[in-house]
Amino acid sequence: MTTWTDTLFYVVFLSQIFLISYYFPTKVLGRMRYVLATYPPSKYPKLYPKPLEYYQKGQWGFQLATRCILVLGFLILFAVVFLVDHSTFADDGYISEIWPALYGMIQFVPFMVLEFTEFSQFKLMREANKATTRTARLRPRRLFDFVSPTLVIVTIVLYATGVFFDLYVHDFVFDWGHDTLERTAVFAATNLLLVGFGAWNLYGGKQNPHQSLDDRNRQIAMNLNSLFYVSIAMSVFIMTRVADDVIDIHFLDATLMSVYFQAITFLSLGHALRNLRLEDVDFGVYMNDAAAT
Repeated sequence: MTTWTDTLFYVVFLSQIFLISYYFPTKVLGRMRYVLATYPPSKYPKLYPKPLEYYQKGQWGFQLATRCILVLGFLILFAVVFLVDHSTFADDGYISEIWPALYGMIQFVPFMVLEFTEFSQFKLMREANKATTRTARLRPRRLFDFVSPTLVIVTIVLYATGVFFDLYVHDFVFDWGHDTLERTAVFAATNLLLVGFGAWNLYGGKQNPHQSLDDRNRQIAMNLNSLFYVSIAMSVFIMTRVADDVIDIHFLDATLMSVYFQAITFLSLGHALRNLRLEDVDFGVYMNDAAAT
């Protein structure tokens, strides 16, 4: 018998399928095609260190991968609704959070591949860059030049609140092997990873040798803000997980997991698409006669 909690999960999971495997891939593909059509290799050769066919195949591969994952999402939903007994993967008899978690990780794979491809692209750009004149901005970059102090404070407070709430609910048990200590360690390690990635963005070397200063500053601001938003989402999610041990909300585990993956996507990829508009990018630096920066 289908309960209201099951129906709620079906609706939320359907949103996860469309949002991460259709809506955002469509947006990304649209940007790819716009750049290729508006800024072709013939006029902007520095933007294309590889043959045109490579980028066309890359677009096709990205579209194929996301469409296959889209279909997989419907197959998972069908299996959850009609084929698999809830208690198969969840002892409490409710829909297991494994479904949205595993599928969410699969959904992120094409975007991760794009990120690695971008690093490879920038490496080829640096190798092909023959400019000998460089200009540098002497003023050092500071965190608060790109991120609001309020956002930093909120992120730190929510992180501390999440850790304290977890410890408080479980009577400050510090035994290794206890869920609280393991969860705190993973939570801390993940945030340290975000801090490391943020520091690399803020102080690391220039990946794209042709990128203008304004474009780079916008990208740094976007990346840093996204990292803080993701950390906030993690803190809120951790508190909902801890609340499971105080309030009987296990029936919402799968739904909350799906919401979490959608929130992470909105706060990372969605934030990037909203704030890095192609109309604001200086593509003139990729022309043959562009001055090296």
